[in-house]
Amino acid sequence: MKKLSSIWILAVLVFLISCDKTPIIPGGGTDIPVAKIVGTLEIEFRVPGSFLGPSRVLRADLSIAKDAESLYKGHFLEMANVYNSKLMYQFDLAPGVYYYQAGIICVAEGDSCSAASFPGGKFGMKWAIGTVEVKQDATVHVIPQFTN
Repeated sequence: MKKLSSIWILAVLVFLISCDKTPIIPGGGTDIPVAKIVGTLEIEFRVPGSFLGPSRVLRADLSIAKDAESLYKGHFLEMANVYNSKLMYQFDLAPGVYYYQAGIICVAEGDSCSAASFPGGKFGMKWAIGTVEVKQDATVHVIPQFTN
């Protein structure tokens, strides 16, 4: 009898686990996946060349915002984990106009950063800020331009 009740419990568990878990929508429908409407923003984050070595100017920030005020206030939709060995960054976004900012920082010793036009010298940053329009099912390619 004990063996029969164990088999019965096991059978009920197998039945419950194997049941279809598709949610039923009132009205007889089922849950149908909806394709996301997105485009891709691809940013080629080049560090501008200068007399400073490549390990002296580093990528510091790459952020995307919906409008200029959000960019200014730091309310970003997307932020990238930037690496000095990575050149391309991609963001999947809904169609629309976006603002981006890319930042680089100088870590050279002495007055090299000042000579390379980094404000404040060592640990000074330069920014590239712009707008881009993302279109559905398309990739938009941007190369931020840093000013001196």
